[in-house]
Amino acid sequence: MQTEVISFYSDLDGSTYYSDHAKRLKNQLDRLGLRSDIREKKSLGSYQKNCLSKPQFIYYMLVQKQQPILWLDVDSDVRQSLNVFDLFQDNTDLAFTCSLPKLYAAKASPIYLAFNSKVVEFLQHWIHVARNFEETGKWFDHEALLGIINKFYTQEGFRMKFVGPEYCVWPGEEAANSVIVMGLADVESKKQSLRELGVNEEAIAWQSPGTK
Repeated sequence: MQTEVISFYSDLDGSTYYSDHAKRLKNQLDRLGLRSDIREKKSLGSYQKNCLSKPQFIYYMLVQKQQPILWLDVDSDVRQSLNVFDLFQDNTDLAFTCSLPKLYAAKASPIYLAFNSKVVEFLQHWIHVARNFEETGKWFDHEALLGIINKFYTQEGFRMKFVGPEYCVWPGEEAANSVIVMGLADVESKKQSLRELGVNEEAIAWQSPGTK
């Protein structure tokens, strides 16, 4: 695959969950012959703040590399080749995966990003919404993404495409065609952020299997 994979990791709460998964992801990508740039980024002190820094990190990497990139959450479990994303070069600005055939089901990993002014504008909007969320102390990078994705999807000349749900498989629901199994951290800072949003303990446990 020509498209380089990027990601970052920031450990929290005395856990090595993210750095451990960074090593796993790097090993998986190396075995598949995929180029990657996975960096440690100093934690901002909470799961929410680290999540909301994601669009800023992607923006920095895109501008630095000046070529198409593929963002993966660092705890993604890559089972098969990601060569499909090379097919988007020269004909796509952004590409997402969806768990359902609906725009509102778009996921924040993986994300294919071309290097052009339209994608830079998209990232600047995502950064702006994420910063507002940080000030309110609510929500995460995914909610910030969903808040702007429809605006750009309907923008004339903006080329947005999607890959199938096999690129965002829920842990425990793997099948033979699964390409990426989603990572779902079990760090305490995440759980506390969800509690503050009013999520009940059963739903928190469902969203936080960690390495189980």
